[in-house]
Order: sequence, then C-alpha cells, then structure tokens
Amino acid sequence: MATKRTRSKAGCTVRHLGRMVLFGAFLLLATMMGLLGALVYPHMWTSRPQALLHSEGQPGYIPASAQPMDIKVSAPQAFVYDVSEGEMLWQKGSERVVYPASITKLWSIVTALQYLGTDDIITAGDELALVDEDSSLAYVSEGQRLTVEMLVEGMLLPSGNDAAYVLAAAVGRVLVPGESDPRLQVDAFIDEMNRYADECGLCGTTFTTPDGLAGPEHYTTVEDMVLIGRMALAEPLIAKYAATAEDSVVYESGERITWTNTNRLLRPDSMYYREGVIGLKTGSLAHNYCVTVAYETHGRTYIAGVLGAWDGDSRFEDACAIVDAIEAMQ
Repeated sequence: MATKRTRSKAGCTVRHLGRMVLFGAFLLLATMMGLLGALVYPHMWTSRPQALLHSEGQPGYIPASAQPMDIKVSAPQAFVYDVSEGEMLWQKGSERVVYPASITKLWSIVTALQYLGTDDIITAGDELALVDEDSSLAYVSEGQRLTVEMLVEGMLLPSGNDAAYVLAAAVGRVLVPGESDPRLQVDAFIDEMNRYADECGLCGTTFTTPDGLAGPEHYTTVEDMVLIGRMALAEPLIAKYAATAEDSVVYESGERITWTNTNRLLRPDSMYYREGVIGLKTGSLAHNYCVTVAYETHGRTYIAGVLGAWDGDSRFEDACAIVDAIEAMQ
C-alpha cells in the first residue's frame, strides 16, 4: 500500500509539472505573438506606398480646417470631414495609401448607376463563379432575378460580394454588347470604375475588383475616400440603404431573405450604436478592418473613416470615439 501511495504522489507531481510547463509555454507563445503583432503591425502600415494627393487649387483638393480636432484612435489611418463646410477637420496617416476592402462597393454602385436603372431586373449568372470563397455574401444564386436596387442593398447591408459581381457583369454587358464571357464583362466594369474615378477627380485610386477583396494593387487615399463618401452620400439609393440596419427582401424570382447591416453603429442592439449615424460602409481584410461613417448632428453632416484597424471590434471602438468627439464639439 505504501508503495502505491508513493507512486501516486510521484505521478501527480509529474502531471503537475507537465501542466506548469505547458502553461508556461502558452504564456510565452502569447507574449511572443503580442510582441510580434506590435512589431509587424506598424511595419505593415508604414511599408505601404506613399499616397498621391491633390495639389492646392486642383479639383478634388480638400482644405484643412483652421481649427483641427484632437482625436486619439488606435487605427493607423482615420479622418473627419465636415460636409457642410467642405473641409477636413482631422486626419491621420493620410500620407500612405489606403486599402479600402469592401468600402470599394460604394464606388462600384456609384459607377453602376450611371448605366443601369434602379428597377432594371438582373438575372444572376456565371459571374458568380468569380466570387472568392472567403467572401461575405448576400446569398444570391445563379438564375435568381433581382432588381438593381436589390443588388445595391445586398452590397450595402450584408456586404455581398456575390451581389457586387452580378451588378458588375450587368454593367459589363452594357459596356461591351454581345460579350458573353463573365470575366471580360467584369473586367470591362472595373476599367469603367477607374475611368470614372479619374473623371470625377480621384487622383490616387486604382481598383482591380468590384468588391474590394483584392491585393495591394487595389488602393485609394484618405483624400479620395472623402470624395467617394461624399458622392455616395449624395446618391439617394446609397443613402437609403447605407442607413438601413436590417431589411427583409423578396427577390423578383420569389426568394425571401433578411439582410443585416455589417455597420454596427447603425444597429440599436449593438454596444457600438450611435444615434445620428446614417451610414456608410464597412470593409474587412485580414488585419485591415475599415469603416466609413456618415453622421448627422445639429443640422450638420460629417463623414469619418477608420482605416487599417487590426481587428473588427477596434474599428468600431475608434469610430465611436470619433462620433463622440464630433458630438462633444457641438
């Protein structure tokens, strides 16, 4: 009996030491990952190319306020623009390019509405095969029929990349009549996105996809983000759905679906909810989370952005800090 007790105690000691070693290794790994994130994250931002900005007097140039705001956010890039006065109240990281992710969809919609009517009915087709498997979806399937308005809503609420490709291909068929290859249809649309961006005065922007799920060749600037946000907010269809927290939709082909907006500042059930927020759009890439916010208060409208945040929650925390700072100066 004594021998058995001795072995039991020894076994417990070994197991206890094993757990301590494993716990110590876990702490060490967590510490190393935290240090690595602290080292790599700033480098990820500072290694971005320099942004091409407008010169003073050039169309698209945005003057800075004589009384800039003082805001602290964790994201490497951010801004606040006063729509009413037409001036930048505050900006951070504007010297580097911005990777806009799904905020791209604002410009895709602005471009598409130059060619399609909101009541036009589009049948989803082979272009859905071009949608990346890691995409956010509106759950549009081949053969389903939706109005352009529904596709716009599907791009703005659930941030559907599938809806973006269906809309892009529809415009591509208008641009290149008779073209049956969905890849070429979408490419024609992307070319038009870039051409129209140049026409509208965006000087530091290049698009390579209609949904924003793209590499480093797909970029914009803080300054151009203001111009995009301003044009998007002036488009009634975008303004309507960018401000919608949730909606149930019946496709033209009869399917029913409920979409929830990815912008948590709009949703009353969210800890990030802020009354007065009327849009605009989120964007999500690995360690590059973004949100542009349209905010109305005391008869004035502001567009703000948080760009390149490390995770999804921190972008909304920063956005709330910006909205609260705007409200505090009223």
